[in-house]
Amino acid sequence: MPKYRYQAIDDSGKLFRGTVIAFNEADLEARLTQQGLTLIKSKQVKQGRWALQLARRRVKPRLLSEFYRRFSQTLDMGLPILTGLEENAKAIPSKPLREIIQEIKVALEGGNTLYEAMRRFPQVFHKLDLGIIRMGEESGVLPQSMKDLADFLEWKENIRSTIKRATIYPSFVMVTITAVIGVWVGYVLPQMAGVLTEMGITLPGTTKYVLRTSLFIKRNWPWIIGGVFTVMISLYILQKTQKGGILFHKYLLKVPITGGIAMNMALARLSHNFATMYRAGMPLNDIFEILTDNVLGNRYLELQLAKAFEQVQRGQSLAQGFENAGGFPPLLLGAVKHGELTGVLDDSFKHLGDYYDSEVRRTVQMLIEAMEPLTLFVLGGVFGLIVLSILLPLYDVIGGQLGKAY
Repeated sequence: MPKYRYQAIDDSGKLFRGTVIAFNEADLEARLTQQGLTLIKSKQVKQGRWALQLARRRVKPRLLSEFYRRFSQTLDMGLPILTGLEENAKAIPSKPLREIIQEIKVALEGGNTLYEAMRRFPQVFHKLDLGIIRMGEESGVLPQSMKDLADFLEWKENIRSTIKRATIYPSFVMVTITAVIGVWVGYVLPQMAGVLTEMGITLPGTTKYVLRTSLFIKRNWPWIIGGVFTVMISLYILQKTQKGGILFHKYLLKVPITGGIAMNMALARLSHNFATMYRAGMPLNDIFEILTDNVLGNRYLELQLAKAFEQVQRGQSLAQGFENAGGFPPLLLGAVKHGELTGVLDDSFKHLGDYYDSEVRRTVQMLIEAMEPLTLFVLGGVFGLIVLSILLPLYDVIGGQLGKAY
């Protein structure tokens, strides 16, 4: 939607400058007139397509969650949608999001629904958000839908923060270990070995092995790094393909510990997404369409989910569909069956989501706690080998000198 830079005066002749989003110049003049201003001149602001998309991508999920929660509160207070959007635009600290809210407000004034106005910004409002907002508008429970979206986005950010915290410590330790070992094996040990060789001391097998390893790495490090990058890029390209991604994610679930974390995260996303959309009144067809569109973070489970929905379309119950598709744990199957029988399917998925949340946090915390002693053990073993390769020749020298003395 066009943005205009304008100059206007009020009744006292005071000059005002600013920018306004409007359909055209006539609409701009009408908006300024409503504010008691008389338009002097205006110019449309040209915005590059890439710059505009980049600005919209800078809207962080935390800010979007804040917007949904504030909007829900204003609607609960009985304020009109336009007033609620205006108040949110004043309170939101993000300039890109403020501009988007202003464009939504203008679109609403032009006769669009909230869903139609927000659908213009797919980089910010995803399919799940738009689906829930549409159902909230149609069923008259928009404030609750906004609140559910805010809770859901906060949950996603909390999970993402948990995973980030879990990877910081191991990454730091691995970089430190690699740097220290590189210095000792690549510089200190060869220098010590050179001195011992000049003294005519025969190097033991451990020292020779470490030196040969060091020499091999020094001579071939470009090929080693290139090979590692080649494998990483190949795996990345493979998992980007449809069949490769399904195969990669299937075997990822079988990796000890990390596979369990990946499974619980995918099931938590499935449960929370399903509960949020089902509670908003979305039909199963739309729910499964969204869930199988890279929402779970695991293509294999998304494929099984699509198979489950095929079973449901053939007349099976939801629980039977999940069971026949395979790949889902008994706990989820039992909860879904109970939810269908008692008519509280959204609550069953909500409880499942909470359970898998706690499992992810517990497993990640256990992994972090296990990494500390494991890292110390590996670090101690490597340093022990390096120190031993240095001390063994020195011990032979000292032993030989003492033998001569006696």
